Amino acid sequence: MKIAEKAKNSIVFYYKAALLIFLIPTLLVPCVAFSYKLMFVMLGVGAVLLLYDLFTKRKFLKARGMFWLIGFMLIFAVSVALNYKTGLNLNAASWGYTAIALLLLYPDSFDKTKERSLFELSVLNNIFIAMTAVLSTVSIGMFLCLYHKEVTFGDQKYAMGWSQNRLFGLYSNTGYMITALALAITVLQIAVTKARGKKISFLYGFFIVYASVFNFMSMCMENAKGAFISLFAFAFIAVMFSTAKKISDRKNLSTVKSALAGALAAVLSVAILFGVITVSRKGISYFPSIYHSLGGEFYREDDPQVPAVLPEEKDDEKIVSVEIDRNIDESYGFFTGRTVIWKFGLEQFKEKPIFGYGPQSHRDHFIVDNYLRHFHNLIIQIMVSVGTVGSVFIFAFFICIAIYLLKNVFKYIKKDDKYYYVFAMLLAVLGMLAVNSMAEVTILFITRFSMFIFWMYLGYIQVFADDDKKLKTDLITEKIDLLIANLFNKFTGKAKNEK
Repeated sequence: MKIAEKAKNSIVFYYKAALLIFLIPTLLVPCVAFSYKLMFVMLGVGAVLLLYDLFTKRKFLKARGMFWLIGFMLIFAVSVALNYKTGLNLNAASWGYTAIALLLLYPDSFDKTKERSLFELSVLNNIFIAMTAVLSTVSIGMFLCLYHKEVTFGDQKYAMGWSQNRLFGLYSNTGYMITALALAITVLQIAVTKARGKKISFLYGFFIVYASVFNFMSMCMENAKGAFISLFAFAFIAVMFSTAKKISDRKNLSTVKSALAGALAAVLSVAILFGVITVSRKGISYFPSIYHSLGGEFYREDDPQVPAVLPEEKDDEKIVSVEIDRNIDESYGFFTGRTVIWKFGLEQFKEKPIFGYGPQSHRDHFIVDNYLRHFHNLIIQIMVSVGTVGSVFIFAFFICIAIYLLKNVFKYIKKDDKYYYVFAMLLAVLGMLAVNSMAEVTILFITRFSMFIFWMYLGYIQVFADDDKKLKTDLITEKIDLLIANLFNKFTGKAKNEK
């Protein structure tokens, strides 16, 4: 009986683990053909779990800030309904995935103990690190032989291997920043392991180092500006609060002075990380030439996207580097054409400012040499997707939760607590994803692994918060929960009397 109860209480955790295991393959070119079918299966399972939660614990009414999230999802549904003529199926699917993230994954952790949350985080982190390490190993192997292949599915062309002076590997898009996030989660996992009081064995240490090295090399050669900036954001937040805590403990300085010292250390760490990435990219660019000099063969297709100058076409006695600078139209500027998309998004918002269009209603628009999948900025994407009304709800949630987390991390600095570094690293991961969302759509609407990770970890970080203070709006959802419970009790009571 206890085993059955334990399994029932952990069922959403198993679903989280399954999401990571099945979501990452959907990002790979060989899996594009069936990725949507797989996601619909995961969506169906999530919907069943949401219904189960409705009739049992109703966590989606008890977690912090749910009033704002439920309001957002209701307005989101209205936006989808009002725009049924444009992309109804895709908009409805987007609503379903977002509901899974906000109403199932996020509130699941609210009643869990810190030790249980550490265990779950450890499992999820290790799954992510292991899978990305394997894929990064394949990517580096492809880079060594300058593997390049074009694959077409439907109306989309995908590059595999080394293309346009970027390392795609098996990923369908280097903009996923999966390797950069893997590096951040590796740091988080080290903090989780220490908080659990576990010693890092030789084999596990080797796994962490191996994964870190290959994910770092792969990230360097993916040449995704957004991934670099997001990793800098992670490093800044992680170093700032880690240093502030250590200085506060050793020097007994005030929280403000400790935080300022931490910020200075963070700036220095970002500068060092920038230098390390720059030097590493240059060094790694010689790998194919070294591989060729040792007798390795290159694989290439006769395609204009393959680099025009390869080491094999130069003097075989010299070790030379491959070209690693991206060929981007200078007219696109630093933001690589995003400003054009942002301007278009704001113009679209003005036309439907109240409820918006839904997130998938502009996919037929051709802009900046490609079809528009999203607006490359979370704020603009929210405004266009759900209008002013929906934006008020989701922005209110983000502001309230950000204030809550920042208050807690600063209070934590002066306390002796083994969970501090877990909290700080989780905050850094969330901050990293938030920064990336200013150039992508990382944490809402899109069925990327990053959206699910963000909302899962946003739930976990609140388990380690210093206080359990709820938002004033949480009283509303608590009353709704009580009302639903009374209705269920009344219904079941009638059923018993009829029997």
